[in-house]
Amino acid sequence: MDKISSISIVHSSTRDYKETLDRCKKTILKQNIGINHIVANKSIEELKKLDPSDDLVLVIGGDGTMIGAIRDLCHLDIPFLGVNIGKLGFLTDLQLDSLEIELPKILEGQYQEESRNLLEISNSKKSFLAVNEVVMHSGELAKMTSFSLFKNNNLIANHKSDGLIVSSATGSTAYMYSGGGPVLYPTLDVFAIMPMFSHSSSTRPLIIPAEGELELKYEHNEKAKVILDGHNEFDLDSGDSLKIKNSPTRYKLIHPSDYDYFDACRSKLYWGLPIVK
Repeated sequence: MDKISSISIVHSSTRDYKETLDRCKKTILKQNIGINHIVANKSIEELKKLDPSDDLVLVIGGDGTMIGAIRDLCHLDIPFLGVNIGKLGFLTDLQLDSLEIELPKILEGQYQEESRNLLEISNSKKSFLAVNEVVMHSGELAKMTSFSLFKNNNLIANHKSDGLIVSSATGSTAYMYSGGGPVLYPTLDVFAIMPMFSHSSSTRPLIIPAEGELELKYEHNEKAKVILDGHNEFDLDSGDSLKIKNSPTRYKLIHPSDYDYFDACRSKLYWGLPIVK
């Protein structure tokens, strides 16, 4: 792979990032690599100044910081690499105990790169991007709502449930996972669809190719809530539609050369651990 020659750094605004930032800066400068910008993830105006000619956006934070950076900067078509100072760190590969060992290898070109899809969600007023998922729910705890779901104008099903989760493959290990949905390999271009607490006992998660467009037609007589990646939130009125499709914009992640997705599942989701030791 190509060596990295210029970097911008995005760090969390809420976590204690300063020591990790200093370590990253020393490691990068020791490799004689330029750092063009250092920006807090909430500084929208500063994020707009990032240079599309950079080879890498280094993100210091947790998964939420990484997801926000991807949404804000994916249009630059620059790969992202995460340094985990959060908890789970499913999207942030570099750990603090091996930072000075792994980061120089990556800067020298020893890494894997993968491309993943984004969800584009739109209503009658605006469109949004989501890395993980879009969630529509009734707006109140344990309250049912009703809606219909279509794929390319063909009816999938009419639903009565507390809501609906539509996730990307990346998002299958996020909210979809906590709801009992399937784990999907993250480079798959699919929609994972799961009604939440359905009134029908026959309702199961559905995986379909991310081709064309999903349309959720909201039919209940009260407002619903739509939440994207647990971040952006807006209301859905009765009679409104929500459209979901693959965004033409994709994003790239850089991983260490020995990265193994299934190792991440074992170490972070504790796959295969015995019930009793």
